Amino acid sequence: MLNVEVVVVGPLETNCYLVCDGNSCVIIDPGDEAESILNALGNRRALAVIATHLHFDHVGAVKELTEHLGIPFMVHSLDWELKEVFNELAAVWGFTKPELPEPVFISEGLELPLNLRVIHTPGHTPGSISIVGDDFVITGDTLFAGSVGRTDLPGGDMDKLRRSVCRLYRELPDNFIVYPGHGPSTTIGEEKINNLIIPMEVCSDEAGRTGYE
Repeated sequence: MLNVEVVVVGPLETNCYLVCDGNSCVIIDPGDEAESILNALGNRRALAVIATHLHFDHVGAVKELTEHLGIPFMVHSLDWELKEVFNELAAVWGFTKPELPEPVFISEGLELPLNLRVIHTPGHTPGSISIVGDDFVITGDTLFAGSVGRTDLPGGDMDKLRRSVCRLYRELPDNFIVYPGHGPSTTIGEEKINNLIIPMEVCSDEAGRTGYE
């Protein structure tokens, strides 16, 4: 059984996750504070750093971690194509542009370390992914407790986000824990009923059937 630990980092309080199986871990969305993440990792072995998307508050510590640990950085290619646009967004908001290493591209259906798998869930950004474990999903800024990610930034698309969220509702069991990019955890079943923006009732048949590669 995989263990999920959260380290809240940076001024935007991003949830960085350590998903571990014994002494082997994957680091997801290290937005800042590399030292805090390394302290949480301790003597365990990191296998990869994965970003659910490329917004600066989710990747600010990627370079330092990958260099220190000697591990690959993984992200969807559609977000990498917008890397410079996202970097300019960081500058406009008064944050440092993240320096990023060349990534390994990951896509729908790919098996990650620790038998994690990828669901492409665009909408917040074109390359947003959700990372699925045995009884949980890490959703980045796609799905939050009671809400969903914003779509008014470059590459955002509300219709795609709705389809992505509806797809998660349809494909994952109600008891799956949702670990979002910010804020508290929730469950798929809870969000189906009580999400204020995209509850299950707005998921028409058409909305959830479109797959993404």
